[in-house]
Amino acid sequence: MPGPERRAHEGDKRHPYSRPDAGPPAPASSILDAATQAAIQAAAEAAARAAIAAQQHRAAAAAMAGPQAGGGAAAGLAGLPQGPGMPNFVKVSGESDPRKVAGKLAHTCRDNPAPAMLTIGTKCINQAVKAICIARGYLAEQQIELTFQTAFREGGTPDRPSVALYLSKHPNSRWVAMQGAVELAVSGTSQPTVVAGALASRCREDAAVCLVGIGMDAVSNAVMAIGQTRLYLEQDGKDIRAWPEFVKVQKAGGELNAIKFHIHVDRLR
Repeated sequence: MPGPERRAHEGDKRHPYSRPDAGPPAPASSILDAATQAAIQAAAEAAARAAIAAQQHRAAAAAMAGPQAGGGAAAGLAGLPQGPGMPNFVKVSGESDPRKVAGKLAHTCRDNPAPAMLTIGTKCINQAVKAICIARGYLAEQQIELTFQTAFREGGTPDRPSVALYLSKHPNSRWVAMQGAVELAVSGTSQPTVVAGALASRCREDAAVCLVGIGMDAVSNAVMAIGQTRLYLEQDGKDIRAWPEFVKVQKAGGELNAIKFHIHVDRLR
């Protein structure tokens, strides 16, 4: 099952994979008490995560096709009830064929809630985003649009991020690219936290905005920035989702393939 995800209230909001300072070592006389307290806290956190997962599963079962009106940073979570014992997520590897993954997504989304996509590492994230772009084309005949929300998962590192892309499906008549949107270019060397700061600022101003990335590293950085922006906007009562598409951009005197992430802002309160 996907999760648990890093949220804004956890240790360090500046970066989802940063580690807080452990501080000076505890005195030897307090080691037993500290270990006992840590075990109790870990058990309580595990119970809380289980309760949240159960709540999300119930919400997914009743999810509507249109954009949701609330739910904080967990808004847009969706399950995939294909039958008893069937998974509600799709794992994407760096070697996955985006066309095959897209076919699976489209087949699922025609009659079921959209699944989550689990990825680890830059290449996996890139393949997953390509699959979403292709699946959007497959679903166009059914007037279905796909959007995603990034959530950070445990076990990731800055060099090998572990993220879930929670997909939601909507009537595509409600998702039209906004004219005059500000394009924020994301490169392979962009810092996701910096991009997220700029994106969050424009979302607070209700400005139309999108991210554009060329290449695997740039696409991964854009996805990470979307997840970080969600954390930044929690205190503003807002959340974001994105729908990606293939585009052509002019650069260095030539035409290059790129992915554009159109950003939609959800108001949570």
